[in-house]
Amino acid sequence: MSGKLLIDASCADETRIAVVGTDGRLEVFETECSSNKPIKGNIYLAKVVRIEPSIQAAFIDYGGSKHGFLPLTEIHYEYFNKNIAKAISDRDAVNDTEDGTATEKHTTYSPKIQEVIAQKQIVLVQAEKEIRGNKCAFFSTFISLPGRYCVLMPKPPKGMKNAVSKRLEASEKERLKEIIQTLEVPDKMNCIVRTAGESRTKQEITRDFEYLCRLWDEIREKVTSSAAPSLIYEEGNIIKRSIRDLYQRNMDGIIVHGREAYREARSFMHVFTPTQIKKVVLHEGSGSDLFSKYGIEDSVAKILSPVVPLPSGGSIVINTTEALTAIDVNSGKMKNERDMDGTALRTNLEAAVEIARQIKLRDIAGIIVIDFIDVDDSEAATKVERKMREVMKGDSANVRIGRLSQFGLIEMSRQRMRMGIAESSFVQCPHCEGSGRVLSDEATAISVIRKIERELITKKAQSVVAEMASGVAFFILNHKRKLLAELESTHSTFVEIMPSTSLTSTECNVTVKEPRISEFLTSSHTKPPNGAKQHDDKPPVKSQEAGSHESPNGRIANRDSKRKSAPTNASAPAKKKHTSGTNGSQRPHETVIKRTDERTASNSRAAQPPHKDNTAATEKDAITARKSRNSWFQKIFSPKA
Repeated sequence: MSGKLLIDASCADETRIAVVGTDGRLEVFETECSSNKPIKGNIYLAKVVRIEPSIQAAFIDYGGSKHGFLPLTEIHYEYFNKNIAKAISDRDAVNDTEDGTATEKHTTYSPKIQEVIAQKQIVLVQAEKEIRGNKCAFFSTFISLPGRYCVLMPKPPKGMKNAVSKRLEASEKERLKEIIQTLEVPDKMNCIVRTAGESRTKQEITRDFEYLCRLWDEIREKVTSSAAPSLIYEEGNIIKRSIRDLYQRNMDGIIVHGREAYREARSFMHVFTPTQIKKVVLHEGSGSDLFSKYGIEDSVAKILSPVVPLPSGGSIVINTTEALTAIDVNSGKMKNERDMDGTALRTNLEAAVEIARQIKLRDIAGIIVIDFIDVDDSEAATKVERKMREVMKGDSANVRIGRLSQFGLIEMSRQRMRMGIAESSFVQCPHCEGSGRVLSDEATAISVIRKIERELITKKAQSVVAEMASGVAFFILNHKRKLLAELESTHSTFVEIMPSTSLTSTECNVTVKEPRISEFLTSSHTKPPNGAKQHDDKPPVKSQEAGSHESPNGRIANRDSKRKSAPTNASAPAKKKHTSGTNGSQRPHETVIKRTDERTASNSRAAQPPHKDNTAATEKDAITARKSRNSWFQKIFSPKA
C-alpha cells in the first residue's frame, strides 16, 4: 500500500486516521472518541465472580461497566487446580516405544469449568472482543503482545510453536523461520512473525522482539504490585496502533495535525523504525484543513451512506441487520455495453472492487451476503468470483469467501478488527427502534382512536384526555373529526386531543379527566352499607316523626344538612328553649325536628339515582357545558365555513 497516512488530532475529543492511496481515494478510515475508547487488547487483573456450568463459562470483574465473559476454552492450564492439571497431563502424555515412534494415551476425560476454577480466583486476562449492545466483553487468558513485525505470546495454548504468517510465500517463510531460530525465545513462550515482517531484516525483527520481551517484564512487575480488578496494560491509543498496523515503508509519509500527536508519533517511530522517523511531518493549519487539503472530507462524510455509486452508473446498497450484512448490486443507469450480459458482468466487477473497499472502511464484520446481478454465462460467474477473492486479499482481517451460487449470491465471513464506524457514531432511533420505518399518520391515528375506544369501554369515563404526538393529533382533528364525533356520541363522553412534543409517533397516553356522573352517583349514594337492604327506586316517604322510617341515606343527608345550616341558623328562634306557636303544648324542639325532616326528605330524593329517561339528558347537558367552556377547541379546530 502506497500513499500517505493522515492523522487529524486537532480536536481534543476525537482523533481521525485516514490512508490515502496514490490516486487520491480514501482506502482506510478510523476514528476514536475520548468518551468511548476501545478495550480490545488491554490486559486486566480480574477476579472470577460467577461460574455458569450450563454454558461452561465464567464471568469476571475487570473493573468495567459490565462483567466480562471467560469461556472454558480460553482458560490457560496454569490456572487449573493441581488434580485437574495432573489429569490433563496424563491425558496428553506420550509414551515412547522401542522403535522410536510416539503413541498417545487415549483417555476420555474432559474437565468441567466448575472443577477448573473457583469463585474469587484471580486471573490475568486480555480483552478479545469489545462490548456490543447487550453483549459483554470477551476475554482470554492466552496473552499476546503484538509488535511491528512480531507477536509475542507469553502464555500460548498447549502444543503451539513459533510460526510465520500464513499469507507469506513459501520462500519468505523459510527465510523468516531461520531468523526465528536465532532469537532467544524464553521457555513456555512463542513468537510469531506477522505479515508486515515480509522483507524485513534480521536486525529489525530482533529489535522488535526484544522490545516485546521488555514490555512483558514490565507487565509482570506491575501484576505483582496490583490488586484485582485493575488495568495492567493498555493497548495504546489510535495513533500508536495506526503507525504499528497501517504504516508501510513504501508510503510517502505520515502527516500529523496537532503538536501533541506529532510528538507522540515521532517518539513511537523512534522505538519501532528509527530510520523512518523523518517521514513524520507536522501539518500547519486549523480545523479540518488536513482532510480538506487531500480532498477526502466528502468521502468521509459519505462513509455512513447506505447507497454507494459506481463509476459506470450502477450502485450498491448496504444494509446491516442483527444477524448479517446484506449488500445489493444494482445496474442503475449503466448503458455502455451491447447486451444485458455484458452490462451485468461489468457492473458486478466494479461492484466487487467497491464492496471490498467499503468493507474495510466501515469495518463490516460477521456474515456478509452479496447479491450480484444474475449472469447466465458460467465463465462470467467465474470471473466475478475470482475478482472478489482477488480484491479481498489485501484485507488484514481473516476472511472466508464462499462460491457464487446459482442465485447470484456470495456468502463470506470476516473477522471483526475494531468497533465499526456505525456502532460508534449512531444510536438507536427512538421512533422506529432501529427498524428504519415508522407508521404513517393515518395508520397511527386509527390505532390511537381504537385505543381511546378501549379505554372508554373499560373505564366508562365522561371526559378523557388523549395525549399524542403533534402530527398524529393534527391528523385526527383535521381528517378524523367525524369518527371522533361518532365515538363521543356513542359513549356519551367528551374526548380532548392534546398534542405533545415529548411523545413519539407511536406513543399515546389516555387518562380519565372526569368519571361518569351516573357511575359516581351510583357508587356514592345508591350502594347500601354493609348489612343494609337495597331500597327501591321509589322516592322515600316524608317522615312525620323524628327518626321514624328514616333510611340510612336520609340520616346521612340529615347530618350533612345540620352541619351546613349550623352557622347560618345560629340566631334562629328554633334553637331557643321557648318557642312561640299556636299550640301551647308544643315541645321546644318540635319545630326543628319538622324542618329537619323536610330537608331530609328532599335530600333523600336528590340522592336517589335519576331515571333512565333523565340520565341521557343530564349527561348531554354536562357535555354541552364542557364544550362551551373549552372555547379554544371550537375556535381553533372548527371547520371553515
